[in-house]
Amino acid sequence: MSTISDPSLRPVFQPDEAGPVRALVVAGACGNVGLGKLGQFARLLGRHGIPVVALDPSPLVHEVRTKLAAAFGDRFTAAEVATIVDGITIIQGGIDDLPRELAVGFVFEAIPERLDLKHRFYAQVHARDPEAFIFSATSGFPSQRLFGHLPGKARCGVMHPFFPHLTNKLWEIPAAGATTGPSELKILRKLLGGLGMNLIEVADAPAFAADRLFCGMMLEAVRIHADTGLGCAQIDDACKKLLGTSPFFVHNMIPGANYLSAHCMELLAGEVDSTMYRIPELWRPYLEDPRKQWPYERGQSCPPEALAEIEQRMFGMLFGMVAYMVEHNVAKLEAINFLCENALAFREGVPALIQRVGRERALALVEGFVASQSITKGDEVAPRAGLTSKTAGWGRVYVATSVHDGVGLISMRRATLSDTFLVELGDAYDTLAADPSVRAIVLAPDGHYNRDFGHGADLQAFVPVLGNADAAHALIDRWKQTTTKLRSGKPTVAALVGRVLGGSLELAAACHARIGANGAKLAFPETTVGVIPGLGGCHMVHRASRSDAQAAINRALLTGSNIAIEEAQHWGFVHEVVAVAQLPARSLAFAREIADGQITPTMRTDGVAVEVDVASTPGTNAAGVALSAALRALLVRTIVDANAASMAVGGALEAHRAAESLAAPAAKVGVTAMLRGKPPQFADPLG
Repeated sequence: MSTISDPSLRPVFQPDEAGPVRALVVAGACGNVGLGKLGQFARLLGRHGIPVVALDPSPLVHEVRTKLAAAFGDRFTAAEVATIVDGITIIQGGIDDLPRELAVGFVFEAIPERLDLKHRFYAQVHARDPEAFIFSATSGFPSQRLFGHLPGKARCGVMHPFFPHLTNKLWEIPAAGATTGPSELKILRKLLGGLGMNLIEVADAPAFAADRLFCGMMLEAVRIHADTGLGCAQIDDACKKLLGTSPFFVHNMIPGANYLSAHCMELLAGEVDSTMYRIPELWRPYLEDPRKQWPYERGQSCPPEALAEIEQRMFGMLFGMVAYMVEHNVAKLEAINFLCENALAFREGVPALIQRVGRERALALVEGFVASQSITKGDEVAPRAGLTSKTAGWGRVYVATSVHDGVGLISMRRATLSDTFLVELGDAYDTLAADPSVRAIVLAPDGHYNRDFGHGADLQAFVPVLGNADAAHALIDRWKQTTTKLRSGKPTVAALVGRVLGGSLELAAACHARIGANGAKLAFPETTVGVIPGLGGCHMVHRASRSDAQAAINRALLTGSNIAIEEAQHWGFVHEVVAVAQLPARSLAFAREIADGQITPTMRTDGVAVEVDVASTPGTNAAGVALSAALRALLVRTIVDANAASMAVGGALEAHRAAESLAAPAAKVGVTAMLRGKPPQFADPLG
């Protein structure tokens, strides 16, 4: 008898250690969601010896292995893909067609969105395997409507996934008011968390949180199309500029998306019967024929004179929807923001966008939208209180603060640096610095929305300043207003875990001390992006490290190569390295020791000569991409000059040179290529 070794999996798949290993069944394996999640679960669970079953009444279920092998593509070796797909058991039929000797531990249901079909299926599963967990992929029905009548409903609920289903590890999980029991939800968190997945809890309300915003964006895009005659690609161009995503293009890409988006709006109309959710006649043919696509001519631009109207309507719609969700506790503000950015591919979450434009202007945009579009029951569907509430969490979308026995903790919910994030971080620092009970401060990822110390600057923040040195310098100065605070008073400690890249590594260097977790990887990837560090990277790591580490630091800066956390400790830049599980407690204790005077971190403030060995440094990054010769020359000069000056003068010089790099041709090439997910091809590659 085999035994599952992973304790996060046993409660579901082998609750009795003496009993058999139970299977995971994906029902509706032929659909887009079912097929993708079948492949994902087979890859993650197969290595633990857990049987994975593809169940579907269609004869097409016999083709899922071939389809999955094609979908995996070159992500894994042919042998690895074969092992994954060959481990899947194919069953054409229903739950009663499973072999009687096969015990079922978990059913992931992705069958059509019809309550009668779902209820019948759940009853059959429960009758066959009463201890099985049953979770639906539904995009709209609350768990109470799905499972409220079912015996054993505490083991049932909703796991709403996001596209692309084969690789996306993010789920919305209705928790508040849901059928899922507290202990069962805890088991689910451990199960999915152990598989590296991220669960975002929402209320057990129709359409949950993410779909409301995405489908609301599509509804308003269709109405703008109908009202103005603007082409779908033109409206997408405006949405790309305003939000970072393209509603018509995405709906053309995903079969059935038009129906699901309209169904979402109909569910919301069931909450409040308002014209806010009215489906225009122009959309009807696309609901009746899932293969019908919106007319689309790629490359079309939105006329400049139309952009202001689209902004007013799109922001008014989305800001109003966020106000409703906040007022009715559909999800926490930070959860809504996280879903926007990580599930919906918005450049900036709608709550963060509201903070950036200012809540007073956001309120005016909502009120203008409600009035201009004659929205009925506007005060209900877009309540003012949602944007003005003092308890909703406004101002703390990206960070949270807490105090632990005299040490303040800044928990970072975002992995990339942006204006809004750094303003919040600076404000959080000010709050803790002004608290007399706080003697030291720790910066760390929150562990839920963000598990890495940071991935560096959000490249989208660079786009508006490319080619403009003055604008680039203003951006760097804004960001340095926060980073320079970190050394201005009470001791600060950076808790490094996961990836610590670029601007986030500079954020860590701005602190008084650093403590790392095993496996953390540091790097300065700026050279591949076509820019040089501007927040201290060219000299602060040198200043916090031993002099004999200069050559290794320079090589990392010039090539972007990875720095193991143990190497950074050898330099003296990182003070301790501990196990990941020990990092939270040890970083707080380490900060107390600094505050008590037991540890005194050092940082060189005067100038010294630093030599850069260019001749023996590769002209490529670790992936073999040839780097820019002009950029390297600028970077070398900056390393030498910034280190030769005092810390303050060196920082100012570095900021000026970084702005110069953002204005140079290499930055446009590098930033554009990286945003497209491609390696840059610089005009002046190093030989």
